[in-house]
Amino acid sequence: MTPAAIRIDDLAFRWRRSRPLCVRLQQLTLAAGASLFLHGPSGAGKTTLLNLIGGVLLPETGRVELLGQPLGELSAAGRDAFRAEHLGFIFQQFNLIPYLSVRDNVLLPCRFSRRRAERAGDPVAAAARLLAALDLEPALAAAPAAELSVGQQQRVAAARALIGRPEIIIADEPTSALDASRQEAFIDLLLAEARAAGSAVVFVSHDQRLAGHFDATLELVNPGAAA
Repeated sequence: MTPAAIRIDDLAFRWRRSRPLCVRLQQLTLAAGASLFLHGPSGAGKTTLLNLIGGVLLPETGRVELLGQPLGELSAAGRDAFRAEHLGFIFQQFNLIPYLSVRDNVLLPCRFSRRRAERAGDPVAAAARLLAALDLEPALAAAPAAELSVGQQQRVAAARALIGRPEIIIADEPTSALDASRQEAFIDLLLAEARAAGSAVVFVSHDQRLAGHFDATLELVNPGAAA
């Protein structure tokens, strides 16, 4: 039986023991290849939850399990390695390295993870295919990332997350700088590529109009405010 991409049970997190809870989530299961739209007000802990799912943070109580692996059982170095091999991230500010070419930005995960490189097959060819699928002209592959428009940077960040077919894609407000039509087009492209790779997707946005693109939705509330 294939394990869930993500399973969370009785999760609680706070930045300091003297502070209110920042995230409280009783249960979440996301099947392999499924997509989840995560929303909630500012301060509800959306980005913090993504960091808990990615193993950047560990919960105060509860369990986060990815692909059958409880993250709390791994060392910090083990979580770093697991994240590099199995997760692709699209950050709100994209976090491209400005002086590297578009191609080299996309290839970064394959340099950090042998598994991602092996799954890509020919990483350079895989990068070119992803860039084309995400509607970026081949001539841009050699351009420095700093020369790209916001929309182009966004699609390069998506290609970087998708290369090597990671089992889980995490996207933190990646469409916040785009107008409505570009948001819709980007999400359609991202989800099509994720489905082709069999990747589960967790997509965070404050814009609930986008929820219809996804298999399931989850609203986070601020547990401190609720208390």
